[in-house]
Amino acid sequence: MQSKINAYLVTLIGILLILPLAGVTALGTLMEGIIGWVIAIIVLIIGIVGIVKNSK
Repeated sequence: MQSKINAYLVTLIGILLILPLAGVTALGTLMEGIIGWVIAIIVLIIGIVGIVKNSK
């Protein structure tokens, strides 16, 4: 049960990381944008894999 909660929390954190990047005010330099997107997508993938693993 706790790993399922952790997976949902990681997914929520990933979503919160992507939201500012999708806005116009968060463009910054190209490198900051790429690093921000990569980190957010990795966190989302970890969360989604955890949810799928716990649902089986």
